[in-house]
Amino acid sequence: MSATEKALVLKTGRFREADVWVRLLTPSRGIFNGFAFGGSRSRRRFVGCLDPLSHVLFTIGTNKTGAYTVLEEGTLLHNFPEVRKDPARTGLAVNCVKFVEAVEIDPSDAKPAYDLLLETLHMLEAGGGSSDFTPWLFRARLAFDLGFTPDFLRCGVCGRPLSCECGHRFGVERGQVACRTCLSDGKPLEGLARPISAGVLRALDWIQHSRPSDWASVSMDNEVRRQASQLIELFVAYHLGLSWEGGMYKKV
Repeated sequence: MSATEKALVLKTGRFREADVWVRLLTPSRGIFNGFAFGGSRSRRRFVGCLDPLSHVLFTIGTNKTGAYTVLEEGTLLHNFPEVRKDPARTGLAVNCVKFVEAVEIDPSDAKPAYDLLLETLHMLEAGGGSSDFTPWLFRARLAFDLGFTPDFLRCGVCGRPLSCECGHRFGVERGQVACRTCLSDGKPLEGLARPISAGVLRALDWIQHSRPSDWASVSMDNEVRRQASQLIELFVAYHLGLSWEGGMYKKV
């Protein structure tokens, strides 16, 4: 039985003479491969639908034995032409796509990942985004959307609101902040922990509740940005097992 579903095209490739394999992200299935037989020659069933970074409404079925997924036809919803024309924006979009692929999204987590990537593409299409912010903000938001949600405004030990004073520490493993009072009382955080300022805590709380449209005009003190991005990279490496090295995401 066939069904229609919106999908983001992540990758495509040719096999045989006229057939195309397509790597997709949908809100209900997550990431999977489908086959568009005759797709490279079709002038009716897949017009403009088989390019990476396309948003498409596909009719999806299976072959007779149910062994693999078949894309029967597609209707192009958006191909983000401004992103494609600008190499810098294309690079930011591809970086986000690579991260989604590397995370190995479970179908139960597919919708927040799909929504975040689609919103990010629309933000880039509208002219937002920068290499200083977009990649690590995207990584942070996806980690938060997958359920890793530290409370950056309260101490994870005593539960009290965090003051604007220095001396707090963020525990990467448990994803919690310890206030200076608890630390001075001899309640150290276990495992990997880093000092964290009140400014960085406020920045991380903002990121946790932001959407990609908010990133278009974001500005941040250089030191706050440096510390926040470093903590996010540590957090992502520990909880998602991924690190950006040499132009690709590697398991750590």
